[in-house]
Amino acid sequence: MICIDTRFNNKTIVILKNMLGEVMLKYKCDPFVYSTSVHGIAGIIFENNSFAFTNTIEVADYYGSTEDVAIFRLESLPESEICSKIQNQEMIEIPVNNQIQEINVINEHQELFESNQKTYDVWLTRGVIFKFFDGLELSFEKNVWFSEDITIEKGHELIKRFSPVNEFLENWEGKFHGECTRETIILKNI
Repeated sequence: MICIDTRFNNKTIVILKNMLGEVMLKYKCDPFVYSTSVHGIAGIIFENNSFAFTNTIEVADYYGSTEDVAIFRLESLPESEICSKIQNQEMIEIPVNNQIQEINVINEHQELFESNQKTYDVWLTRGVIFKFFDGLELSFEKNVWFSEDITIEKGHELIKRFSPVNEFLENWEGKFHGECTRETIILKNI
C-alpha cells in the first residue's frame, strides 16, 4: 500500500493558530472572471503580516502513475511578493476588515481499493475556512488534483460549498473503487 500525506504540517497549523484574534485587512487574488476560482495563489493580508495560499504543480505519484499534481500550501510572504502567476495580470484586493474568531482546516482522506485490497491511503488539505466575529466566513479551497486553481468563497456555512467527496468516488471503474471522507480541524481560542 502506498501512503501519501500532503496535509498542512504542524508549522502551518501554528501559523494559522497565530491568526486567531487578528484582523484580516483584505485578501488579494486574480480578478474573478467566470467563477470564484483563481490561478495558483491568493494572499491574505494583516496589519503586520501577509500570507499566501498556493496550489502549485509538483511531480508526484497519482494512483499508480507519475503525474503533475497540485499541492496546496500556506506560506508567509511579504505583500509585495504576492503576485499573479498569470503574466501581466494585476491582482485585485478585496477588503475584509474583520477579526478572526475561528479557523477550520478541512482535510480529506482518500482511499483506493483494488479488488477490495487497499492500495492507496492519501491525506490532503482540501481548504481553510476563516470564521469572523460578525458571523461571515471566507474560504480557500484547493481544486482537483491536476488543477492549480483555488476557489474563494464569502458567506455563511461555506463547508456546504466545498466540492462533494463523491467526486472522488465517481472516478473508478472495474475492480477499483474509492472511499473518501473529510475531517475538520477546528482552531479557536478557548
